[in-house]
Amino acid sequence: MSKTWALPDISDDELLELEDAILKAFDTRSTDGLTIFGLGELGIAVGWPSEAPRAVLKRQAPGPVAQLDDDMARMQEFYDALIAAGAPVIPTDIRVITNPHGVKIPYLIQPIIDRDDLAENIIAAGTPSTDDPILVSLRDTVARVVRDDASGGLSIDAQVTNFAWDGEQVISLDTTPPLIWKANSGPMYEVGNYLTAVPMAMRPIAIALTKKNGDDYRTVRGVLKQTAVYLLRIEQDRWLDSAIVCFNEVLDEPLTRPEVEKKFRDVHRDLPTIKRLARAQRFWATNVRKQRYEFFITNSFTGEIY
Repeated sequence: MSKTWALPDISDDELLELEDAILKAFDTRSTDGLTIFGLGELGIAVGWPSEAPRAVLKRQAPGPVAQLDDDMARMQEFYDALIAAGAPVIPTDIRVITNPHGVKIPYLIQPIIDRDDLAENIIAAGTPSTDDPILVSLRDTVARVVRDDASGGLSIDAQVTNFAWDGEQVISLDTTPPLIWKANSGPMYEVGNYLTAVPMAMRPIAIALTKKNGDDYRTVRGVLKQTAVYLLRIEQDRWLDSAIVCFNEVLDEPLTRPEVEKKFRDVHRDLPTIKRLARAQRFWATNVRKQRYEFFITNSFTGEIY
């Protein structure tokens, strides 16, 4: 029998308490007192309340309200589209609160997943096999979801760290960024309010990097290549050959180990550029404009928060 997870009951008052703690973390550049469950590229997943977490909360990018409304609408559209395409998603509440400074802040609210149910941990404890059920489920989920045609596209970030295992299939834990796009656009072409994390003059560079990385998400092959790449990122090189054989069963053009290793080197090279741009923007915001910089700058390779 497969496991199920229920959406936790978190009040707006509790979200405001976390918002206060996160604002302090931005100001002090310290996450002491926060229970961190995961790192994104410019954010963190927090267990709340810290002392006895009942939910995973993910603060999204603040910014102009019109853009925020569009960002949240796209996220809901993406969530619904994944489920319709046969990719189960963990129950998620998308909620917007107004913090004490009058700024609207979006939060994602999700249930806590036991460590033993995280696909990453199951893989780490397992023995590589070409017919491993998690690899097979990831592969088949990607094959069901990914499309890119004249009407637009839909994709999924299928790195192992983004999934739970319910005993029968993988369950997506991550709906950010929303990989859904209209005709004449593409995955990661629209990054919404997250663009404010880097200097205005450097935003074309950030957009170019995200577009380049995002183009892999147009095809089943490209997504599965990224899935293989991120096995290296979590130091599961021993799984790579099995994953490639498993994934190649649904591909006309097979993946190769040298190709995956080269892509890993490219990702390892490009992501620090985004972080350098973010740090430059933080310096400008906090030292010149005397404003709060409302993003966590993280290193998802090492787990560091800068």
